[in-house]
Amino acid sequence: MASTKYKMVQDGFRRFLEQPRVKDCVTLIRDTIYELIASHGDLEDFVHFATLMKDSDKVIHNYLLLLYATLKQEALLPYLHKQSKGDGVSYDPEYALRLCADRDLKEASVHIYASIGLYEEAVATALQFNVDLAKEHADLPGDDAERRKKLWLVIARHVVTARGDIQLAMAIVKQCELLKIEDILPFFPDFVTIDHFKDAICTSLEDYNKHIERLNTEMNDATTTANQIRDDINVFRNKHFIISGEEKCASCGVELLVRHFYLFPCGHMFHIDCLVSELSPLVSQAKRKAIERLQQTISDEPRQVTSSPARLETSKMSPVDQARTELDDILSAECVFCGEVMIRSIDKAFIEDSELDQVMKEWL
Repeated sequence: MASTKYKMVQDGFRRFLEQPRVKDCVTLIRDTIYELIASHGDLEDFVHFATLMKDSDKVIHNYLLLLYATLKQEALLPYLHKQSKGDGVSYDPEYALRLCADRDLKEASVHIYASIGLYEEAVATALQFNVDLAKEHADLPGDDAERRKKLWLVIARHVVTARGDIQLAMAIVKQCELLKIEDILPFFPDFVTIDHFKDAICTSLEDYNKHIERLNTEMNDATTTANQIRDDINVFRNKHFIISGEEKCASCGVELLVRHFYLFPCGHMFHIDCLVSELSPLVSQAKRKAIERLQQTISDEPRQVTSSPARLETSKMSPVDQARTELDDILSAECVFCGEVMIRSIDKAFIEDSELDQVMKEWL
């Protein structure tokens, strides 16, 4: 009867606190209310008021941890699990670990270690009382395969050296895909016979055999691909085109042979100046400036005789020869009509932002 009446009074008082005006008032004296709850209330009142105030102050949560660890230990783990689901814990992890160590709350310590990323400490603590719990935390690093393997090796070493359970060690090798039999062999004592892990060794040898077969297949594929590429290079090296006098530039439509030109393997042909005009809008500003600079360098010394190939091999190229070579590398890299530069320009606007106002005026 008394407990029922107390519950009714407690619920009524909580509804009173949740009223907006009352809530605004008690916010100013929350420290005093926390002291009153600590001396006259219980854990449920403390949690309810902290939730109502949306407090994330570490001091409050540290005190709540103290109350749980002292008075209601069965509620400590659910509280820690709830905290770990958020963006970060509201309590002080170092204080919580000291608190759990003083009261020998090992499972809570494991959870706190894991919540702050100290998986090695979490596994080491879990091994003191629960190997299965240690296995669960060994997989927490996720994509960090190297760290996961180290944690599982710690478990395997503990199982072999501390417990002498060889069968369980073999089971651990099967549970973790990162471990091989040779990883845990150094942990076994010298008197252990091969009969204890004969099956594991056979399985490991079969895996190695499959791996070698896969490598052989990949090597054969790579050799075949290399031969195909070598054949393609030889074919391309001997490839030639016959250009008639009627061929026209793919850009301007004028006869091709009237000026210097480029002929691409795809069959497109361009005058050099037409190719520069087609390529410039499609490349980056830095490459566009590089083309202009190289053209300027070449035009500054129009009468300089180009070095012969033999001379280029035996002496240093002149600035004009160097500029011609660099410009040729840029222009001949790929066809401007069917190369990657055209594909990358598919989302390029037809009208640049800087030209939009001028074009709108012309249209009007």
